[in-house]
This record gives sequence, C-alpha cells and structure tokens, in this order.
Amino acid sequence: MAVYYLLLISLAGLGFFLTGNRKTQKKTAAYLAVCLFVLTVFATLRYAIGFDYFSYRSLFDRNASMTAKEILQAYPYEPLFHLACRAIYLCGLGYQALIGAVSLFVLSAGMWFLYRHAALPWMGVYLYITLQFLAYDMNLMRQAIAVSFFLLAYPYLLGQKPVPFFLLVAVGGLFHNSLWFASVLYFLLPKKHSLKWYGCLVVAALAAYLNFDRMFACAKPLLPDKYAAYEYSYFWNASTFSYVVPAGLYMVLIFLFRKRIASETRRTIYCSSALYHFLISLFITKHFILERFAVYPFIFSLAAIPEIIASYQNDFYQDASCQDKNSSSCKTAGKRAYYLVMLLFVLYGGAYFLFAASKGFHHVYPYTSLFDKSISVPAAAS
Repeated sequence: MAVYYLLLISLAGLGFFLTGNRKTQKKTAAYLAVCLFVLTVFATLRYAIGFDYFSYRSLFDRNASMTAKEILQAYPYEPLFHLACRAIYLCGLGYQALIGAVSLFVLSAGMWFLYRHAALPWMGVYLYITLQFLAYDMNLMRQAIAVSFFLLAYPYLLGQKPVPFFLLVAVGGLFHNSLWFASVLYFLLPKKHSLKWYGCLVVAALAAYLNFDRMFACAKPLLPDKYAAYEYSYFWNASTFSYVVPAGLYMVLIFLFRKRIASETRRTIYCSSALYHFLISLFITKHFILERFAVYPFIFSLAAIPEIIASYQNDFYQDASCQDKNSSSCKTAGKRAYYLVMLLFVLYGGAYFLFAASKGFHHVYPYTSLFDKSISVPAAAS
C-alpha cells in the first residue's frame, strides 16, 4: 500500500502547491503532463493487478494468432480492442505493450478532461486515485477505453450536440458495449426535472429493487451471451450495502452544495448523475456486474467536486457581513470556508480510498510490479 500512498501524496501535493491558489494554463498543463507520465508508467509496469490481468493476457495471445477477418467474425460487436491486440502483435510487441498503450490513451483522456473541466486540477487527480478510477482502469481495460470516449464526448453532452456525441459513443462502444447503454445519459442528465419526477423515479427504482430477482430472471435470456460467462463469478455475486454508503454520501454532498455550481446546465448534470449513480449502486447489492454502469455517471465527480471547492476560493471576499472586503477578517472568514470545504471532500476521498483498499477493490491492492513476479500465473490462464 505504501506505493499508493506515495503516489497520492506526491501528485496531489505537487498540484496543490503548483496550481492550488493561482493556476495558470502553463502550470496546469505542465502539472497534468507530469501526472500523465507518472501514472502511465505506474499502470504500465503493473503485474497480476486486477481480476482480469491474466484473462486479458490469454485474450491477447489468442488474438495474436487470428487474422483481422477472423477477429471481426468472432467479435462482431466489440472488435476494436481485439484488432488493437493484433496490431500490437504485428508490431513485434507483447502484452505489456498493450497495457502501456491502453494506459496512455485512458490517462490522456482523463488528464485532458481535468485540464478542460476541473476547476482545481490537483483535486481532480486526487479524486481520480481515491475514488478508484485508477483502480478501475487497471482492471477493466476494455471498459476503461469506453469510459475515456465518454469523457471525450462530455463537451458535446454539455453543448447538446448529438452528432459528435453519439459518434464518439459509437466508436467507444466497439471496445465495450456498455457505453451504448450509457448513451441514454445524453437525454437524462442535462434535462431539468421537477421534484415530483425525481420522487417518482426513486419510488420506481425501489419497486424494481424489491422485485429485482423476478424481473432479472425474465430478462436474463435476453442478455448477450458474454454476460452469461460471468454467472457464478465474482462479478455475478451480490455486493454488500457498504458499497451503497459512499454513493449515497456523494449524492447528499452534491445536492447540499449544488448552488455552488455556477452553470445551471452543469448543476443539473452533476445532480442528476449523482442520483443515477446512487440508484445503480443500490442494484449492485443484487449483482456486482452492474457496477459496470455506475462508473459512467460517477465520472463527473472529477469535475463537480473541484468546482464546488473552487467556488469558495473565488468568493473569499463575498461575505455580506463584511463592510470592508479587503479587511483581514473578511479574508480569514473566506479562507476558512474554503479550507473547511476542501477538507470535507479530501476526507471523503480518503475514506473512500481506505474503504476500497480494505475490500481489495478490483484486486489492485497491494500493488505488484513487473520487477516482482512472485505471483504465479493461474492454471486457467497459462
């Protein structure tokens, strides 16, 4: 665990001192470039990290021996990842090169998102690690690529430009089909609903939850064949309600601080995404595989939380009780609010990180590198 603590403290600390109070585009770009380099090396050098590490290695070896035509026939709905495996093999490179290429693409998309949409980039990097997006990326490579395309499509969600949005979603879905299901968020997230509508949604979700087993038994024959392979696996198991608590707390925090989000469109997107993330997390207590869909609305936490914190930084001197905005008492009051809110979300992220580590989230704790291959290859993957 020490390597994770070192990574977290060094990158977040560097960002806080470099871009914390007075960020500039040059400083922000330089800082995120450093993060991109460090995290890419960290992710690329991993060994036996993630439940699917050896499964992906077997998949790479299998794809390496197939022609492009055979790959398209075998994987007609998700061919791009398999074609990428074949392309890397044809370049004379191996499985670890695939990991490096995927890590570079995924982290580049993540750092670009933070550069464009996180008011406090260092906080975005902190949350990227503590809220388990890094862990997620190191386990589920194909879906990590799909989530990256979703991040790249965010400006078009924000601006309601359907053509480029759905084009990116279509391409990302060819790596992992879950993104196609998540495309419905284009219509749900930016739309402002009444409290009555949200109340009906919660009631409907609870009714579905109570009758989930019956409903799922009816829907199961309609699921793609690949999901049948997850039956009786780790991802098919029910999760405990302890996974719902962080999602519920995040939803409460976003709704409590929603007025600190300046743009009404962003406010609606962040509040709606927090609610949908909570509802999906509730169903994870039935089947953990549904976590695949929870990541899409939750990814906006990387922009929502930094914007809330930054709003306090921006109005140090907006306290109505202050007559002299330049007085030391006004400055002290404003800074106190800023640091208290920052501390609140730092503690939230830290608690989430410790909780995930204690649960062995996505089998990425503790970290093992290529320089320590003490973990043997499972017989099924050899």
